[in-house]
Amino acid sequence: MQKEPVDILILNGDVFTGNRASPHHRPGALAIKDGKIVVVGLEADIASAYSAPTTINAGGALVHPGFIETHLHMTGMPYHGAPFSPAGGVVSKVNYASLKVATTPEVTAAYSSAAACSLLQRGFTLHFEPGTVFETDAFADAMTRCGIRAMVSAPFGWDDLSSFRDIFPQLHNDALAVRAPPDAQRVIDQCSYELRRNKDENALVRGYVCLYGEGTATDELTRQAAKLAADSDVILWQHQSFLSEFVDDEKRKRGDSGAVRMHRLGALKPSTMLAHMNVLDAADVELIISEKPGLSWCPNNALGYRVTPPHKCWFPYLYKRGVSVSLGVDTNVIHPLGIAGLLSLYLSASIGERLHDSDPFYMQTIDAARNVGMGDRIGSLEVGKRADVVIREARDITHYSWRDDMGGLLALSSSMIPVDTVVVDGKVVMKSGRLATLDQDGILAEALRQRDALAAKLEG
Repeated sequence: MQKEPVDILILNGDVFTGNRASPHHRPGALAIKDGKIVVVGLEADIASAYSAPTTINAGGALVHPGFIETHLHMTGMPYHGAPFSPAGGVVSKVNYASLKVATTPEVTAAYSSAAACSLLQRGFTLHFEPGTVFETDAFADAMTRCGIRAMVSAPFGWDDLSSFRDIFPQLHNDALAVRAPPDAQRVIDQCSYELRRNKDENALVRGYVCLYGEGTATDELTRQAAKLAADSDVILWQHQSFLSEFVDDEKRKRGDSGAVRMHRLGALKPSTMLAHMNVLDAADVELIISEKPGLSWCPNNALGYRVTPPHKCWFPYLYKRGVSVSLGVDTNVIHPLGIAGLLSLYLSASIGERLHDSDPFYMQTIDAARNVGMGDRIGSLEVGKRADVVIREARDITHYSWRDDMGGLLALSSSMIPVDTVVVDGKVVMKSGRLATLDQDGILAEALRQRDALAAKLEG
């Protein structure tokens, strides 16, 4: 029998699909053609029916849909472990606030390329940048050249800085207000500019509508942003209810807590995604269950800022009631990439509502894809979806799953299992743990050079 030709065959994999209805194939395989998944299933069936010029033997290692990071401020990537944190006070000219506002197109291009390498090496194939990159074209170009998906929007979408300045002064400086003036029309215009990226259906980098959140958008700007998102069929995103101080301030200035206020303004919908949501009351919880916005949970930040506890962590409760929850690390300055999955399990257990071991795997794949508005295109290994595939490298016995058919190992230890091969949109972008599209060593060297030059400039 003549075999059907495809572009890529992946064989001998421990395949976790991200589709709960058909979660696992061992030994599994999949075929890719024209950027899409043609078939996924048992190797014996697929190897006998398909042939490809590129055949990858996974060697029994884990194969899964690319992870999606739904809250990562790219400008913090080069400063992991630096002697300052976003929560720390301003003690020198070089700090988190001054570094992120002083970027140039060259700095952003260098940092973005380095971030792409870091993400791909940990199995992430989509980076959601939550509205803090000024040079968005440089960001988008770098991500595209590296071959990774990304989402980008207007930087610092706000029109009232009083809450931000009063509650989080360590993240605010005069230069930030100059580069991102609190002006509603500026925000809507810049969001509209980013949405032009979506005219290309196959673009790796897409735009969405972003408000910074935490009470920094007036009712009028929130309404305008919600309308733009609805008219453009994209998500509306913002930080919300991170600290009790923000919640109390928003109630005092705007009349309601964040979720209640957004509902009042017509902005709380399934196409809305809210990050943090650490401080909720009964009215917030009821609305989230009924309206089903997507939630981006950063358990590391909730623990690091000592918000949870004392405040109740609602995410396991909401997830078990059908709310789509994805995961984010927020800032890489003090939190390593890939830590959110493991911490979500530990935090859920500590409050007596332990998630299933595999839940963080789904939160970082199909749930995350739904939250960023791409659930019909990516997030699982299913026929017809775009081929975003990660093949891990099995180097020791802890890298193999045993009697696991849902993805528990991918939730518990994925950040510690090395990545061998990454396919994004049907193209191999990482081989043997190294970027296949560009010079990875050169990218790292340029990012370090730009980082050190920027610090030297600020020190003046």
